[in-house]
Amino acid sequence: MLHLNTLLQRFPELQEHSVAPPALRPFAGIDQAEREISHACSRSRVPLAFALLGNVMVRKGRYVDALEAYRTAADLDPSDARASWACAEIAHVLADDDTSRTYRARALARQRVYADPLPVGTRTPVLLVLRDAAYAENTPLELLLDRSRVAVHKYYVEGDAPTPLPPYAVAITAFGSAHGARAATARARAFIAGTPAAINDPGRLECVARESLATTLDAIDGVVVAETSIVERAQAHAIALPALLRPVDTHAGDGFAFLTTVDALRMHLERFPAPRYYRSNFVETRDSSGLYRKFRAIFVDGVAYPYHLAVAPQWMVHYQSSPMRESPELRRAEQAFLDAPQRFVVRWDEIMPKIAHAVGLEYFGIDAAVLPDGRVVIFEADAAMLVHDENADDVFAYKRPYVARIREALHALITDRTRRGMR
Repeated sequence: MLHLNTLLQRFPELQEHSVAPPALRPFAGIDQAEREISHACSRSRVPLAFALLGNVMVRKGRYVDALEAYRTAADLDPSDARASWACAEIAHVLADDDTSRTYRARALARQRVYADPLPVGTRTPVLLVLRDAAYAENTPLELLLDRSRVAVHKYYVEGDAPTPLPPYAVAITAFGSAHGARAATARARAFIAGTPAAINDPGRLECVARESLATTLDAIDGVVVAETSIVERAQAHAIALPALLRPVDTHAGDGFAFLTTVDALRMHLERFPAPRYYRSNFVETRDSSGLYRKFRAIFVDGVAYPYHLAVAPQWMVHYQSSPMRESPELRRAEQAFLDAPQRFVVRWDEIMPKIAHAVGLEYFGIDAAVLPDGRVVIFEADAAMLVHDENADDVFAYKRPYVARIREALHALITDRTRRGMR
């Protein structure tokens, strides 16, 4: 144990067990640390050694090995909530939902506040108010924030027991709109009401719910939102076709389909059973080249920043499944959008401030496209949209300056709200 404590003094990063896995990167000396920790694990069954090994494996992108190491640590010491939480988050990355739920429940039963494990020092302490859910179902701000400037504390707000909190300068409601988030929203509203400085009023999340968004943005000229309704499973068989249908609270295209026939509807309901579904009309956004282009903008304190443009031959456009990585031409189109979004969205400077005002959140994003007549069709708005940096040696490295703009705007917002709270 003495050797492990000495190792932690040399590599304090190894204490970061409750940080979102993709936010953990290799550090100088990681290979030497791995050798020493692996040696310790081979000689004894000390839980701390396996937790440190799991942390190294995460940083190297070896998530299967990381889960095995953290699971060993958590099972050897069930009182270690951080090891259990790490298991839950890594299992989520690996799409092992049962393991993720099991270890998340175990972690939250013991601990609901996860303070930044490194000394706060001169960093601004920020409290993320979160749902009892994986990092990707919350707002994954750790993938964007500069943790050399902010200390990130986490509070999973759905528990009943009063929870001591570390000192913090500003609280951020760090989850989005979802029917499954209603308990978290209610608790966050009560909590945020008593904080001197806060970002994102939980009471405004309802404005970006899929079934509310069309009403929220209805008065903005040049913006189109297909009205969305919620249908119970018993009524879903009789919806008007054609229609877009997806189970409530799903994302990233899970169970999402454009249905044109009764047989297709029946098969879809059988394949994706759910108590309730979102139903909306299909809006054709294909351009003159036959391609679909969907952009994401991130709003920070009323200003819209372009984040990405995905181009694909199919109507359901997702950045990861689009041919962006394989096509230099499409990447050039994305960079042109990032450089000057006004060339793509002619009324950008007029429309985006109106969207920010109507939504009323300081931090959120939209996924949208441009119709042939220049109107903007918005598919989704949410406070939990993913923003992350790119590796310097990746083909998408050209996006780094644009991500940096969003990061700097968020840090400026945190600084501003902190100063207001000190008055």
